[in-house]
Amino acid sequence: MQNWVYFVLIAEGIWSICMLIDKFAISKQHIKNPLVFIILNGAMNVLIIFLLPFFSFASLKFNDILVALASGIFLSLAVIVYYKAIQYEEISRIAILFQLGPIFALILSYFLIGEILTKNHLIGFFFLLGAGLIFSYKKTEVSFKISTAFYLMAFSMLLGTIGAIAAKYIYSITDFWNAFLWLRISGFTALLVLLLPSVRKELVTTFRQTSPKIKRLMLLKMVIDFSAFVFAGYALKNSPVSLVTALSSSVLPLFVFVLILITSIYIPSIVKEEIDKKAILTKLLAIVLIILGIIFVNI
Repeated sequence: MQNWVYFVLIAEGIWSICMLIDKFAISKQHIKNPLVFIILNGAMNVLIIFLLPFFSFASLKFNDILVALASGIFLSLAVIVYYKAIQYEEISRIAILFQLGPIFALILSYFLIGEILTKNHLIGFFFLLGAGLIFSYKKTEVSFKISTAFYLMAFSMLLGTIGAIAAKYIYSITDFWNAFLWLRISGFTALLVLLLPSVRKELVTTFRQTSPKIKRLMLLKMVIDFSAFVFAGYALKNSPVSLVTALSSSVLPLFVFVLILITSIYIPSIVKEEIDKKAILTKLLAIVLIILGIIFVNI
């Protein structure tokens, strides 16, 4: 496999842990407002101060700076909508819904940056979409319906894809670390939600009520989340955004599924989800489709 594939695997492995922490914090009501969570994500980017002494930081053209800022804004909005989605659905099903991302990448990357996709890539994308749709359906007492999480994740993936394409452009016009620093600076746009008085009040209340143990957990999450952006950025710089998106959203559910299975059995107090035979078989079917998608995307 090419090097960028390994970097995607590392990044998604880290983000699967972050997703588990997110679900724990929200489902256990340690953090009630998703906007407070996005503030923590924005504050995470302060870690770039540890990189500045080691890497040069060069200026960009004004228009390119606007593109970098747009990347941060779209990605921040995508995360806000994502946090809303995990309030409605199991984290393992939410992870599968990330399969919607490659569909938007397939279309937008072609029209916005002219990426050429092969027939095998198209076949792979359809397998990935099938996996996402299987997990987006939720059984009710009278019928099957598409869950609220599906619509939220569709919107989140659209926003995230636009942000990723903008980031890809920044990586293409300058060296890796300069692009990475600019994109992490753009991540501070998430802090704009602090302009809302209700959010500031909620942040203060959350900080006061949160136990030291949870604060340490969230700090750990911010550090490993930041490190994942380094690996993901390298992959994005060295491969078409459509392929990175497809591979990322394919392997993430595999990692999440394993983590959820382990915690549901051995540490149910952290995160517990249904693991009956039917649920496992359904998830395995989706994983088979994911694997087929990965095969075709990499042919």
